[in-house]
Amino acid sequence: MSDFQDFLMDDFGEVEIVEKTVKLGGKEKKMKFKPITAAKGDELRKSCRKISFHKGQKIIETDQDAYMAKIIIETTMHPDFKNKELQSSWGVLGAENLLNAMKVKMLDGEYSELFSIVSEINGYDKSMNELIEEAKN
Repeated sequence: MSDFQDFLMDDFGEVEIVEKTVKLGGKEKKMKFKPITAAKGDELRKSCRKISFHKGQKIIETDQDAYMAKIIIETTMHPDFKNKELQSSWGVLGAENLLNAMKVKMLDGEYSELFSIVSEINGYDKSMNELIEEAKN
């Protein structure tokens, strides 16, 4: 007899919203994050893929910068990057354009720290830079 009780749908917990203080633009901001599902992660990765063919061989490349932006946007609950009023205050349309506008006011290390927090909340135990280096090798 196989024991599958631990894998019944009711045994899977709901994800919780995590509140963190993050330094952005030189000031500390309270932000809220919610982990994405594995299915959503797959969807985001696929949307950042480019498929090409070289000498008859299929080559799949993932735009890591685009993936980082999408995972930050989908994981961040507050501020809501999809909020039209917030986008308007920055003079942009679209969540990715808002994040890019905010990046202009952030230090590079602040953006990396934001992604590090998002990665940790989503269950990655390695930083994206480590994962990128592993993928290159």
